[in-house]
Amino acid sequence: MSAPRQRVTLRDVAARAGVSVAQASFALNGRGRVASATVERVRRAAAELDYQVDTRARQLRTGQRAAYGVVIRNMRNPYFLDVLRGMEVRAHRQGAFLLILSSDYDVERESAALRRLSAEGVAGLAIAPIGRRGPFRDWLPGRPHLPVVAFNCTPDPEGPFGERVSTVGPDDGAAISLALEHLRARGHRDATLVMAPEGLAADWGREEEFHRRCAEWGLSATVVRCPLDHADVARMAAERMRAASGHEAFVVNSDHLGTAVYEAARALDLRVGRDVSVVAHDDLPTSALLDPGLTTLRLDRELLGDHVMRLLSEPGAPEAVRLPVHLIDRGSVATLSRPS
Repeated sequence: MSAPRQRVTLRDVAARAGVSVAQASFALNGRGRVASATVERVRRAAAELDYQVDTRARQLRTGQRAAYGVVIRNMRNPYFLDVLRGMEVRAHRQGAFLLILSSDYDVERESAALRRLSAEGVAGLAIAPIGRRGPFRDWLPGRPHLPVVAFNCTPDPEGPFGERVSTVGPDDGAAISLALEHLRARGHRDATLVMAPEGLAADWGREEEFHRRCAEWGLSATVVRCPLDHADVARMAAERMRAASGHEAFVVNSDHLGTAVYEAARALDLRVGRDVSVVAHDDLPTSALLDPGLTTLRLDRELLGDHVMRLLSEPGAPEAVRLPVHLIDRGSVATLSRPS
């Protein structure tokens, strides 16, 4: 029987790379002033030796956990996979890992997820919260020193935790404005915004901007509240299409839900981009493959995740990071008439 393989240490990596142990540590952790060539040499040595960070030793030495908790709202939405990818890349560079749970838009599940992550003693928490007054609001005061980042929600600087919670998300005001401008340019005078049920919408700023812009531009504004899963949105869209006396133009908060409008239209033998219109958010890779392609607001989702992880691992004064969005026109909005 062969002897068990001896664990590779940081000292082994430093020796292979020809640097001090301190330099090797700085190079692998992305801290300190280390030349890029040295960083590359150390990382190559670590890969060749299959070096794994001893997280337990680090925790004993620094008193810090290497695990960060993440609570998302919908495991079925591919959007969150890209956000998590952005978080994981930075976490990996820092020798940390993520514990991921989903609330599935259920306040009881969100509450249970927060309790579970508290029991795990995570070093920080990232959450896409449910609503403006959900379980997160009650959970936070008992963790005054825990780094917390809320993402995909409207910043609320005047709220009870605005002074300590960083937020990261798309520029919702710009997104709504771009969507409505696009509809106006194609002769639309009505728009329907699809939102989560009352109390469950965390991006309530989109609704406020929707009403403000519609009033400013003379558009008829309708807000429809619906559980934000594919099947429910498809049913809601089909019901509105059947009852519509005119053209329905939907603004939905994800490409994942935008495809539900396509499904509803197809079931009624209607065509998106001719009989019904839809503008979505996120620009998932599959959105260009629809027929017609889905007009959407492009967002760098991995960059969003990177910002979340940066704020968790390098806590400081709270930030409200708003990422730019760009409208991608692919034909899912019908041209009714051109403004004179």
